[in-house]
Amino acid sequence: MIFSPNWIIVGGTGRNIGKTTLVEKLVGKFGSRVPLTAIKISNIKPESRSFHGHNVEQFSEKILLQKELRTDGNKDSMRLLKAGAETSWFIQTEDVFLPETFPEIQAVLKESQWVVCESNSLRRLVKPGLFIMVEGKNNTSAKKDIPGLLQLADVVVEALQWEQFDMLVERIEIREGRFILLR
Repeated sequence: MIFSPNWIIVGGTGRNIGKTTLVEKLVGKFGSRVPLTAIKISNIKPESRSFHGHNVEQFSEKILLQKELRTDGNKDSMRLLKAGAETSWFIQTEDVFLPETFPEIQAVLKESQWVVCESNSLRRLVKPGLFIMVEGKNNTSAKKDIPGLLQLADVVVEALQWEQFDMLVERIEIREGRFILLR
C-alpha cells in the first residue's frame, strides 16, 4: 500500500452519479491554492467493459496516459483542466495491469504535487489523504468490490446531491501536508 496523504481519490458505485462533478468541485477549490493534478482513471475489468462510456474494444496496451491540453470540450479530463487543475490526465488500463502500471502513473506526477483522482480500483494500491465514495441508489455497476470500497471510504455521499457535495467540499482542507476532513 502506498501512502499518499496529498491525494484525494473519488470512487463511486456506478456511472452518471456525479463523481466527475465532485472532482471538479474539489479541483475548483484547491486548484488556485496548490499545484494540483487531476486524474481520471478508467480501469477496465473484462466483465465491466460495457459500463465504460468509450470504446474499450480497441484498447490493446497495458496503459494509455493522455495529458489533457484542451478545455473546450466535454471530456472529463477537459472539464477538470477547465476547473483549475494545473494538469489533467486521462489514464486507461486493464484492471489486472494497474499494479504493474502504477509506477508509470507516478512517473508523470511530481512528488510534491497535490492530486485529485477519480478511480475505484486505485484505492486498492493507494491510501490517500481522503477516499470519498459517491453512492447511487440504483447501482448500475457490475463491480463486485463496491461493498469493500464503501467500507474503506472516509466519507460516503449520495449521488447527484449537489448541496451535499458542496458541504463536503467545504469541510475538506489541507493541513500539515495532507488533505483532511474537518468534522
